[in-house]
Amino acid sequence: MKRSRWFWLIILCGLGVGGRLATPATAPADEGHEAAGRFPHSVVLADVNRDGHLDIAIAASADRKVTVLFGNGKGGVAANHSYEAGRGPIWIASGDLNGDGHPDLVSANSGAGSLSLYFNDGQGRFLGRKDVETFKAPVAVVVADFDRDGRMDLAVADTILSEIHILRGDGKGGLTRFAQYPSGTRPHIMAEADLNKDGIVDLVATSLGQHTLTVLLGKGNGTFEEPRTVTVGRFPHYMAFADFTGDGHQDVAVVCAGDDAVFILAGDGKGSLRKLAEFPTGVNPHPVVARDFTGDGHLDLVIGNRSTQDLTILKGDGKGQFTRLPRVELPDDAIVLAAGDFDEDGTPDLVLIFASLHAARIYRGDGQGGFIPVASPASRATRS
Repeated sequence: MKRSRWFWLIILCGLGVGGRLATPATAPADEGHEAAGRFPHSVVLADVNRDGHLDIAIAASADRKVTVLFGNGKGGVAANHSYEAGRGPIWIASGDLNGDGHPDLVSANSGAGSLSLYFNDGQGRFLGRKDVETFKAPVAVVVADFDRDGRMDLAVADTILSEIHILRGDGKGGLTRFAQYPSGTRPHIMAEADLNKDGIVDLVATSLGQHTLTVLLGKGNGTFEEPRTVTVGRFPHYMAFADFTGDGHQDVAVVCAGDDAVFILAGDGKGSLRKLAEFPTGVNPHPVVARDFTGDGHLDLVIGNRSTQDLTILKGDGKGQFTRLPRVELPDDAIVLAAGDFDEDGTPDLVLIFASLHAARIYRGDGQGGFIPVASPASRATRS
């Protein structure tokens, strides 16, 4: 039987893969939680107001808005602003779309079949929203210069069409469809990488329908080689790209929610990937990030587990093997997370996006693989 569009959008939001169906709630202002909109689903980090501090942008799928949190450089948030988006914003990305030197934002609106472009005035205010339509259900966006002309382009994964679309940017905020490629059935997450070490942006997308990765190797002119398919575990979600084995090639850590595990795929420096190892996580893992969280010079992994409401911390040895550290309990299901130095102490921290609390919270890294929630009061949210 043919699945409806809305069935797949529910699956993509994680509600059909072990997630909990949340009800609207207000983030507690006295516990360091920041209101992020109902059912937040994606996060990106950038210094949008050019004050030297890392800021946070979040797409909230049920609220039809994008939330921007200004970091204060001390591990807290100085201001909370939100902007209207198209129906069902499920992804957020950042890049300079109009060539003015300021990071702009792009949301992928699955329900509306559109992208919303937000142009930064240089002070972190996003004015003149522009919608790009004619998609079916865009779920992920990568902003990068695919043709190496100095202008930002877009790659858009459409889950209904099972395609990846390349849009060429004109450096003024305009976009033109340039090419499209088949992906695995129901692509979900997409990221950029350089798997063949040629300095050209490649693309990797996860497929919920086929339990695979689709690899597109860039040619440097805006086009890509024929897609390569890599089989992984069930329901692959977020990926982290880094040299986990110390051989100089980029590898991939991909979380597979259906297996409660993270898979390490070793790269050969020519664009091919092979399964190297598999490590257990908590139940229903979704996000993963790679950083040296323990300060030993080796890359570690942090995975967010939605159903067990905790973080799995895996300490890397620099050779592709990992040791589990004590888990970090969470108050809710972290659907996505990102790593950055929010308190500017040289140690990476985390921002967690909680699906059922409809909130974000910064967790300070202790440099030993542990994380402590920041207890500063939440800022007052304003709608722009």
